[in-house]
Amino acid sequence: MSGTRILPYRSLAVDSLRPAWWFERTGARQPLPDLLPGWDYAREELLGATLVVVRSEIEDGTGLTTLENVALVLVADCPSLLRRFTAEQRLGDADEQQVELTILLPPGEAANKLELTAHLVLVDDLAAEPGRAFRKASRLGSSQTRRLILEGEASRFPTEAISFSSIGLEKAPWTIRVTMDGLNDSFMGAVRLLVNEDHELGQGLLEPMVDPHLANRLKFDVMRTLIAEAVRWDAESLSTYEEDSVGAVLTTMCELFFARSLVETAKLYSEEPAKFDRMLYAAVDA
Repeated sequence: MSGTRILPYRSLAVDSLRPAWWFERTGARQPLPDLLPGWDYAREELLGATLVVVRSEIEDGTGLTTLENVALVLVADCPSLLRRFTAEQRLGDADEQQVELTILLPPGEAANKLELTAHLVLVDDLAAEPGRAFRKASRLGSSQTRRLILEGEASRFPTEAISFSSIGLEKAPWTIRVTMDGLNDSFMGAVRLLVNEDHELGQGLLEPMVDPHLANRLKFDVMRTLIAEAVRWDAESLSTYEEDSVGAVLTTMCELFFARSLVETAKLYSEEPAKFDRMLYAAVDA
């Protein structure tokens, strides 16, 4: 049973704020679906909401006589990484106004899902009056929570389904094939996930809706294999990497899963492999 928020002052009903959620790429704006299409942890994402604010509705619901002390706040919470992203815009005192708020998700700062909400908040202290909010940061109203799934149909890197027996590979659900001359090689050209279509687990990975436990097992195997490659290619030899290179993508993955640099993660893998595995298990199960 969901809880009901009881406030010691007048506030708006939960459905009074009705944001129209959207996302934007390369200047093109689209309505926000339940599953963010083509999401990739290594790319920035621009999310936003448009809200229409009617002064009389807010005044009737809260007892305020002006909107000059009120702001709309957009919140995107990522439970998996315990991150919060916000945007705020102070309202004017017009009878009706349309407000657009945007949140930019940095690369590697979110995973699995986001919980999106919009809130009406008091931004200044007011004179105290019975039944009316007067303290700064008092929440006057909130929208319903919109859940946005990030993990989904987009491949982390090029993926190919193939019968392992036809190419002479051992019976495994998947494997990572890395062909490169160094960590500055293009990630898209150097790394490929091969999925065995003859294996039960491989077949499960090719389903439209992948079991979360299976997806986590894949993440563990992929990350471990790629860090092993980084160790083999001496990650300490370079401090910076070209954009979209193997080193650049691995750096983002290490920051996401380990909160460490690629060099630090490679060192952990080499010197404390058991701890590396524990930390990776904890990260993919978060």
